[in-house]
Amino acid sequence: MSKSPAVDVRQDVEAALEDVARLLRAAAESVSGESEVAVSKAAKEVTRAANSVRKHAATTAKDVAGRAVSEIKEHPIASLAAAITAAAALVGVIASTRRK
Repeated sequence: MSKSPAVDVRQDVEAALEDVARLLRAAAESVSGESEVAVSKAAKEVTRAANSVRKHAATTAKDVAGRAVSEIKEHPIASLAAAITAAAALVGVIASTRRK
């Protein structure tokens, strides 16, 4: 069974943050020009992690949207009922907050 995209993203981010923490610790321990190199490496890791999250998030969002469209096409009456129920709940919440 394959892992979900969310698990992949979380693991990528955790690994990148561990690398960043290690590089920043090295920078803090060093008082020479090596600090700049370590901070630069940490910044590159943060950028890599952000790009990974962006890539996975876009792919996941497209997959979820595609599945939602598929479900709506397969079950139009149930989808309409769910949308009406959600709208009614939202109206109820708004009405109750206006009364207070």
